[in-house]
Amino acid sequence: MSRRGGAGYKPRLLSALSPERAVTLLYLLLALAFVLFMALTIVSLRRDKQLSGELKAIHGRLLNVSQEVENVRWKMTQCKAECGKELSDRLRVLEERDVLEPVLQQLAEVKQEQSRASALLDAALEETRNLSEILCTRCPAGWQQFAKTCYFFSTTDKPWLAAKDSCGDFNAHLVVINSEQENKFLANHIMENRVFWLGLTDMDKEGDWQWIDGRSLSLSFWNSGEPNNVGHHGEDCATIYSSGRWNDATCSNAEAWICERSC
Repeated sequence: MSRRGGAGYKPRLLSALSPERAVTLLYLLLALAFVLFMALTIVSLRRDKQLSGELKAIHGRLLNVSQEVENVRWKMTQCKAECGKELSDRLRVLEERDVLEPVLQQLAEVKQEQSRASALLDAALEETRNLSEILCTRCPAGWQQFAKTCYFFSTTDKPWLAAKDSCGDFNAHLVVINSEQENKFLANHIMENRVFWLGLTDMDKEGDWQWIDGRSLSLSFWNSGEPNNVGHHGEDCATIYSSGRWNDATCSNAEAWICERSC
């Protein structure tokens, strides 16, 4: 049996391995995901009654994109493991042979190719992890998603402090509203005859409304004439109606509540 050698010989694996093709496919998916994500942002700014339905449709598309990204990520992980093993096997064969200088040079090139391919795959896998975080497809069952946040709308009633503790059991907190779009999203999920606790109170100092995360109130959607702190016990906890308007209520009242947590 004759040995193959010489400067013209190259391992078959060098022509078969093309990580650039896998990276190109990944960037195409990333571009598609970015376009869809921008579409979601634009739609979220519309003040249309059909906001909730359109968000659900776009969310479904994002789920499909996320699944495709996860599939590519899995295939790339498999490729990294399998290609790495095949390269290692070829390296071991080459090292065991009694070869001349041209083959030793090829051995060095194979080692460089293995290192470069591994670095490219690691970078691509990191990009897919970042994309998965942006898409946010991991809200628990029974929770609603808006942007990168998950929301739970209770079906039972509790006083404000008990509702706060219930959110803590889910590693969440009573909802904190940061934008008009978020307030409208919450209102669209409330039936006309329901009232929900917000994570907003002035029980520490009358008139000094604070969110449950410690931030002072800057953006508000109080109903006309509210807050008015009426009644013998006062009204120190905020609620939201299906209209999106807020009201101050007695904290010991039993109401439904909304929990909030990150994806």
